[in-house]
Amino acid sequence: MLSIAKNKSQILSLFGLKYIRLILDEINPQEIESLKKDYDYIVIYVYKKPNINGFEIKEQTISIIDLSQNPDDIFKKFKKNTRNEIYKTEKIKELKFMNLDDNFNASYKFYKKIKKQDGAIPDIKKEFLGCLFFNAYLNNKIIASVSVYDTGQVLRLKHIVSSRKESNFDSRIAGYATRRIIWEIIKYGVSRGYKKLDMAGVNLTDPSKKGIAEFKQSFGGEIFTNYICRYETKKFKFLKKIINFFGMNIN
Repeated sequence: MLSIAKNKSQILSLFGLKYIRLILDEINPQEIESLKKDYDYIVIYVYKKPNINGFEIKEQTISIIDLSQNPDDIFKKFKKNTRNEIYKTEKIKELKFMNLDDNFNASYKFYKKIKKQDGAIPDIKKEFLGCLFFNAYLNNKIIASVSVYDTGQVLRLKHIVSSRKESNFDSRIAGYATRRIIWEIIKYGVSRGYKKLDMAGVNLTDPSKKGIAEFKQSFGGEIFTNYICRYETKKFKFLKKIINFFGMNIN
């Protein structure tokens, strides 16, 4: 079991209200009850169906890549088109990749810009504290970025954003770069002994989500079900409403 003590992917505080995000194999109800005494907002991604009270529980289909494998064996499972697009990035001299990019402000600014272009509500900046950024730069400008939750044992994708919709830009390069970033995350995870890469939600029924679902499945992961469990106090619910009013989000 992934214990709570070792698998906090985030502990944050917002206007004096504390919240925690966890990624667990399964839930120990007693441990979770103790967390409710200390936190106003608790988010748990768990791989075994939970039996807990006081939480909103949402079932989610995900794709998991086993990082205990040899990287070459993982790469062979990618769809041919995905492999080919990764190869193409090696031929674009102006394209550079930065793993664990410490340029937090630029990474968040790019994410926020792309979300607004897509007509989506961006997460607040604090939501990215403790996350890892893997970025692609073209002529020293970010064109693709993937943020990742990190428990030390599991990597889980948070957001994938790219310049694919920007005018006067070859959207194909953004697509190539984004696939290369996922490959970089996989190699990073394997080299440091992580157990798995959780590609997060794969919606197999919503036609509007078909593109991102196919993208995630192109890396050859196995389809599983996980559960997103959320607990929030009345104070935190009120805080979220205020933040939403100003056009921002807490995930």
